[in-house]
Amino acid sequence: MVSPDPQHDARERNARTARTVQHARTAQMAVRLLLARGIRPQVTRSRPTESPWLDVTFTHAATSVRWSNTYHRNGHNLRFTLLPLALAPIVLAAVSSAPDSELAAFHDPSDFKGDAARWLDEQTAGLLGVADSRPMPGYDEEASDTPVYSSELSGHWQVEGIALVELSGPDMTAVCNLEILHLSEAAAHAVITAYAGQIPLR
Repeated sequence: MVSPDPQHDARERNARTARTVQHARTAQMAVRLLLARGIRPQVTRSRPTESPWLDVTFTHAATSVRWSNTYHRNGHNLRFTLLPLALAPIVLAAVSSAPDSELAAFHDPSDFKGDAARWLDEQTAGLLGVADSRPMPGYDEEASDTPVYSSELSGHWQVEGIALVELSGPDMTAVCNLEILHLSEAAAHAVITAYAGQIPLR
């Protein structure tokens, strides 16, 4: 029978305590930011028997936001649903890192079809590339000459983070679903701060 290792048990207790503190810090940062703007977020945590995770979710107008923390390295993920197009560059710029240089070398503005995709490309300094296209609304999807617009864009930064953007349509009235994945806590906090900064204080 293997006898207990007091040092191992102490390390486990310290690790659990550190995770608990981190849970609380992430939630507190988000809650403070949002309450100041009249938004009451919902915080959901893992059970003690599960691998640690934390979700902070909230809505403002038509936009819903989910901030997830898996407590791995760069384990913060942000998902914005029905985000106004005008806010997407503000949120993306908050990551504060240069676009990946290898992807930027292949960047071609002529790839972007539709006013919304072209404008977003202009605002994000070569961060994004075209991942998928859809037929323009009102055209026959089966016709060979149907014009298309860039409906999905993606990119990543040199230091951290992957961006995925889905546009609802080709023009400037479009809204987007935006995911920013694999961020550090500092970068995730900067993104939430940038978004919250667009909401008037209450």
